[in-house]
Amino acid sequence: MTAAFEKFMRQNQMTGSEKADGYSRDVFIGLEPEEREKVFDMLVDELPWSAEWLVLVNAEKAVQVMRELEMQWRGSPDQNVDWLQKQLVLRTGDLVFQQHMIEDYFNYSEWLRPGVVDSVGGTPTNALKLDFLSQVILVEVNEDAVVAAIRHLLYSIKFPRATDDEKRRYELLVRQLRCEDLDAKRLALLELQPYIDVAKTSD
Repeated sequence: MTAAFEKFMRQNQMTGSEKADGYSRDVFIGLEPEEREKVFDMLVDELPWSAEWLVLVNAEKAVQVMRELEMQWRGSPDQNVDWLQKQLVLRTGDLVFQQHMIEDYFNYSEWLRPGVVDSVGGTPTNALKLDFLSQVILVEVNEDAVVAAIRHLLYSIKFPRATDDEKRRYELLVRQLRCEDLDAKRLALLELQPYIDVAKTSD
């Protein structure tokens, strides 16, 4: 038994917040072939939570498994299919999975939506993603999801915040985008539109 496999097993058996931290990447380095196969099977049992680690063990096989499960699990309100979809986008470059995330967003239970926004935010910036984040800011009632959408939108469009004046403008826009006044939100998005347009043309 390799040291890597021993360490993986210790981390696999953790519970609570320690388990929630996930696996350290070094546990996947130096595994024997039979250990790697066993680790892969154990991680499959932990999907969708384990998606980002599964691809480290065998990326090609992981993509195949995740493609199949993505089709089976789409539309489930309490299943983090977005974790699979994000990894599929990052590993294959196929933006259809980004589109699936966005199409499925309002099917999710409200408590999962902030995480789905984070998953979409972790995919390549394009018009679809920027329009989605803007829409969440305008219509979503889950405050955490709105905050996540604001953060990802401003990051994706590279909104400046280097100088004191830029930081003040940034903070003012965040307050406007978070408020309950729909007209104020729209005005803030209108101010961001030149940055959004640039980001769309460079995708």
